[in-house]
Amino acid sequence: MKAKASPDLSGSPFCATLWPVIEPTPSPSLPELQSDVSLAELSTLKVGGVGRWFVQVREVEHLQQVWTWARQQPIAILYLGDGSNILFSDHGFPGLMIRNGFKGRDRSGEEEVEVGAAESLEEVIVWLNHLGLQGMERMFGIPGTIGGALVGNAGAYGQEIGDRVVDINVWMDGEVQVFPASAFDFRYRCSAFKEHPDWFILKCRLRLSKCSEDLQEISNEILSRRLVKYPTDLRCPGSFFKNVVLDELSKETAVRVPDDFIMFGKVPAGKLLETVGANGVRRGDAQFADYHGNLMINLGQASSRDILELANKYAGRVFDRFGIQLQPEVVIVDDGQWPHLQTGASMFRKHE
Repeated sequence: MKAKASPDLSGSPFCATLWPVIEPTPSPSLPELQSDVSLAELSTLKVGGVGRWFVQVREVEHLQQVWTWARQQPIAILYLGDGSNILFSDHGFPGLMIRNGFKGRDRSGEEEVEVGAAESLEEVIVWLNHLGLQGMERMFGIPGTIGGALVGNAGAYGQEIGDRVVDINVWMDGEVQVFPASAFDFRYRCSAFKEHPDWFILKCRLRLSKCSEDLQEISNEILSRRLVKYPTDLRCPGSFFKNVVLDELSKETAVRVPDDFIMFGKVPAGKLLETVGANGVRRGDAQFADYHGNLMINLGQASSRDILELANKYAGRVFDRFGIQLQPEVVIVDDGQWPHLQTGASMFRKHE
């Protein structure tokens, strides 16, 4: 079916829900393809409208089928993990969402492992701890999958997954390719995957270090700290904004930051937001946690607009007070105009 013309949105961080609606013809060879799915059920925040098409893939052959089908329509593609770090629009998503189902883990060497992108990060860390392999035990409790962790270069307490990557198998341009860690520009809470949302992670190889310590005990102690901040029943994607790397600020901006705000070369976004009055502020059922300025919580029936209005307003106040433009850590899939929530990366890809 020939698609109607769509605007060029390649530089936007938002999903274009204002596109002319395309009605693809479902393929009989894709029985797993679902239509009109609840986006709220696909995210930790429990927010979002209706997604037009959805499928979970576990094999390369299946991925090839659905990817080809989407190109033939053509419709937008959004790759998903387990939804722990994403905010969907109330207006839904008009394209195809492909959830990563590539699992599997294997010890490939004395200090190396291969892990599927859909594996739970927490479960992988327990496994590594059991193997006596050190290097990710302090990341225990971070929600999501290995694939999601790679996209955002997840880390905590001095450890980042990007530091452990040897290489990654990626679906790119219709084929599987393998690239070394250096190809993915891992840096603080960022990677090349954020600039290339059409790259689909299949699996990765990690290199760790042998250790005789009780690594699970370390992980459990870290988890107890995290649970104070992130109770298990909290509808929250974790930190909404990235902390600010001090060295990335201009000298003129850096001098506006009080010395006691700086921790290990970073300025906590929560401290900046607290200073401008974000803590405890509520709009509808969206609220900044009263105990932490960088936690956005859905109290029950929050809309994406409620959340984005709050985030944009207080990010703007941070900019006015400190000259710092906060960067969302959460993937925002929305077509609204939020000047203080620009990420600089498109979170979807429309195939022409």
